[in-house]
Amino acid sequence: MSTGFFKVPKAKNEVVKSYAKDSFERNEVKKVYNEMFTSNVEIPMYINGEDIRSNEKVKINPPHDHKKIVGEYFLASPKNIDYAIESALEAKESWSSMSWENRSAVFFKGCRANSRAIQVQN
Repeated sequence: MSTGFFKVPKAKNEVVKSYAKDSFERNEVKKVYNEMFTSNVEIPMYINGEDIRSNEKVKINPPHDHKKIVGEYFLASPKNIDYAIESALEAKESWSSMSWENRSAVFFKGCRANSRAIQVQN
């Protein structure tokens, strides 16, 4: 049991944007969309913090244009799947022994990092 004092931050919603025609927000979304639509990404598997690529790939198509290819992701082999399960079970041991305060801090840190990344794009 933890004996520290923890202050959970108050929940605060981000600003709701209008995305009205010709607004800055709408133009930024269109710009990012066009960058993504014209790109070709390769998405590896991430297992136990490792970037893993297999011999099999699957093409990624946007839902509105099945002929357009915007990237590929790697398929997991049975060996990759076993490795992912073993890694998750090992991580479970250390994760479950952490206090709830420390576990929640991990999520708060991830949320803050994600929010900052989105703000940088905007």
